[in-house]
Amino acid sequence: MNVADYIVDFIAKRGATTVFMVTGGQAMFLNDAVFRSSMTPIFTHHEQAAGMAAEAYGRISGRPGVAMVTAGPAAINVLNGVVGAYVDSSPMIVISGQSASPNVAYMEKTGIRQCGLQGIYLKPIASAVTKYFVSVDDPANIHFYLTKAYWLATHGRPGPVWIEVPLDMQRM
Repeated sequence: MNVADYIVDFIAKRGATTVFMVTGGQAMFLNDAVFRSSMTPIFTHHEQAAGMAAEAYGRISGRPGVAMVTAGPAAINVLNGVVGAYVDSSPMIVISGQSASPNVAYMEKTGIRQCGLQGIYLKPIASAVTKYFVSVDDPANIHFYLTKAYWLATHGRPGPVWIEVPLDMQRM
């Protein structure tokens, strides 16, 4: 089982049945994991719609709505739904792809605005409107990251959490 399969399996075992998503190259292993799972993918025409649908799902059902997008502009587009979940205290999980881990480390170290085709350093942007943001940096930590994210999304004042999964981590 690779990291992408583990993520989808973890969320499904906690009752998630639906993923609102737009597929993309930097999320290819995550997308593939959804297709092999029992979860129902709902494809939106834009990442903003995926985020807003996941936010509404969380608000109405009380269970985390799940949005899955690729890196760069796609991740930025989902932010509208994330802000809605943050303001309205809706449980929500965003899973986004990202450029390979060395690019993420370089972006964090240098503060460069973009690295690679779609590598946008999301942490400072998404952290401002989520209860928890993590960029997966070690496959051995994935269970901890998911457990913490799920707990924070659903306990206390519910809200959005964001798990960014670099392409190299997805397939490990």
